[in-house]
Amino acid sequence: MISAAKYFQQGNYDKVIRILEPQVFEHRDDWKFYSYLGYSSLYTGDFIKASSYLQRALQINPTALELMYGIAVLHLKKGETADAVRLWLHILHKKPDDTYAKEGLEFINSTDNKQLSRLLTLKKCRSFLPCRDNRKKYLIKVGIVGGILFAALLCTIFLAMTCKAGDLL
Repeated sequence: MISAAKYFQQGNYDKVIRILEPQVFEHRDDWKFYSYLGYSSLYTGDFIKASSYLQRALQINPTALELMYGIAVLHLKKGETADAVRLWLHILHKKPDDTYAKEGLEFINSTDNKQLSRLLTLKKCRSFLPCRDNRKKYLIKVGIVGGILFAALLCTIFLAMTCKAGDLL
């Protein structure tokens, strides 16, 4: 599961699904396992599997707000606006400053009901999900580590150019 979490952070959702799906029976009571599968399926556009996996995760852990974001988006994708609103309001009741739930409700409020499913692209779905920040955080970490390694390489080159071989001993 650790490698799947790493691939999830990197945004390699197809790889997460390939790793985790064969292990479903071994992890039938692990809500995080189903969360990874559910969000990976959602991000790859497989809304049927996403719904199944996220519902299973919520069955195991009914208080996990992080699952409710994805389920709300899936309700909205299916045209079940009232169910999406109910979940986002529940999230706001628990976390009054939650920007993702507010964005979802604002989208519903500002969009004609007949246009919702057409305007709700996969990219737009992601804007209502806190998981959208994971890839950005990963890239920032990679950038920082890369910068440190590059600085170390420059220091090594500088030292090698300014010192004679005997000076270092």
